[in-house]
Amino acid sequence: MTDPKPDLAGFHQDVFMEDMMETVGVNLLDVVDLDGGQSYVRARANCHACSCKETCSDWLSVHAEGEPPPFCANASLFQAIKS
Repeated sequence: MTDPKPDLAGFHQDVFMEDMMETVGVNLLDVVDLDGGQSYVRARANCHACSCKETCSDWLSVHAEGEPPPFCANASLFQAIKS
């Protein structure tokens, strides 16, 4: 296996998307199947670029379930999938 490209190194670190999806009741496969995976890629990039990582981590630590919080860059996507 080769090392990730330098610009992609860390892309999957410090991203809470899967934890958020589990907490708000969104199935990963539903996101991937939505439009051939494009929504998943955008959501992953949104989460990676998010400036609320500490807030997100704190929110996840006290919520076992619920609606996506307003600060989540992917809240509207998660809401649409749940509907």
